[in-house]
Amino acid sequence: MKDELSGKILRRFCGLRSKMYSVDIQNGGFIKKIKGIKSSVVKNTITFDDYLQCLRENTIISREQHNIRSRLHVLRSEKEKKIALSPHDDKRYLVPGTIDTLPWGHKDIVVEPAAKRSRCN
Repeated sequence: MKDELSGKILRRFCGLRSKMYSVDIQNGGFIKKIKGIKSSVVKNTITFDDYLQCLRENTIISREQHNIRSRLHVLRSEKEKKIALSPHDDKRYLVPGTIDTLPWGHKDIVVEPAAKRSRCN
């Protein structure tokens, strides 16, 4: 197993979903990871408290980022608004009343019958 903190002491950890977590290190530093969001946006606009707010209050946090893209060999500068932090994990099921999770499709996950589900049509 790899020591990602290089022997430093971890104070707090907040993991919202796969590839979306933050670590508070004892010496005052932070490690913040969000897949799909530019590292400069994460570094300058996202805090550890944003991760906690997202987890505890079930809120979605969006951020804008600027990109340079090439389409049909024409360079363009684009402003893009993306969901930066979301408490909804699409790979794991949170067992109600606990901090335990199960993978989707697990035999212990109770699925409500199709007749009780609300329909869009």
